[in-house]
Amino acid sequence: MAERKTRKKQFSFALFLQLLISIAYSAMLVHMTVILLQNRTTGWFPSIMIYIPQLVIIVSSLVFLFILRLRHRTHSIDSTLLPMLFTFIALESTMIIPLYTEVTGITLLAPNSIVIIERFAMLAAAIVFVFTAIQFFGTNASRLKLYLTITMAASLYIALAMPLNTGSTDLATLSVFTSPYDALLLITLITIYLVAIATYIAAIIKDRSTHSISRAAAFILMMIGNFFSMSNVVLPSVISGILYVTGIALLTTTSKNTF
Repeated sequence: MAERKTRKKQFSFALFLQLLISIAYSAMLVHMTVILLQNRTTGWFPSIMIYIPQLVIIVSSLVFLFILRLRHRTHSIDSTLLPMLFTFIALESTMIIPLYTEVTGITLLAPNSIVIIERFAMLAAAIVFVFTAIQFFGTNASRLKLYLTITMAASLYIALAMPLNTGSTDLATLSVFTSPYDALLLITLITIYLVAIATYIAAIIKDRSTHSISRAAAFILMMIGNFFSMSNVVLPSVISGILYVTGIALLTTTSKNTF
C-alpha cells in the first residue's frame, strides 16, 4: 500500500512539473514572438521554429503521463521509469532560456546553471531510455532503484565536473555543444542511445510479439526525436517533434492493456 502511494506521488509530481514547464515554456515563446514582431526583427521565424517542436514534445509527454496515471493499475517498472524520463526530457527545455534572455533582457537563470541543467537532463534522459530497454529482459525493482540512483548521481557529477566554458560569448547561441569540452558529452550521448537501441533490437529478437515490437519501435522513435530536439537547426528540430509524437502515440496504443 505504501509503495502504491509512493508511485502515485511520483506520478503527481511528474505531472505537476510537466504542466508547470509547459506553461512556462509557452509563455516564453509567446513573449519572445510578441517582442520580435514589435521590433520587426528580421529572421525571427526560424529562431522561434527551432523551439516549437520542444513544446510539442513536452505537451505530448504530459498528455501521455496523464493517460498513464489514469490507467495505472499494476506495479509495472514503467510506473517508475516513465515519470522520471518525462521529467528529464522536460528539463531539457531550459535550452530556450538563453534566447529568451537575449530577446527580452529578463534573466531567469545564470548561463552556467543552464548548461549544467541541460547536461544533466540530457544524460539522465538517455540513461533512463536504456533502463526502459533493459526491463524487457526482467529487472528486480530494488536493484533497478539502486542502479538508477548510481547512474543519476554519475550524470550529475559529470554535469558539474565538466568545465563551464560555453565556448560562446553570445547568450542567444549558448548551447552545451558550443564548447570543445562538450564533444565528449555528445559522443557519450550518442553511445548511450546506440546502446539503448541495440538493447531494444535484442529484446525484439528475444520476443517477436506484436506488442514487444510496437513498444520497442515507440521508444526508439522517442529516443531519436529527443536526440534531434537538441539541435539548433530548424529541420532537425521539426523532425524531432514528428518522431517523438509518433512514438508517444504508438506507446499509448501499445500501453492500453499494460497499465
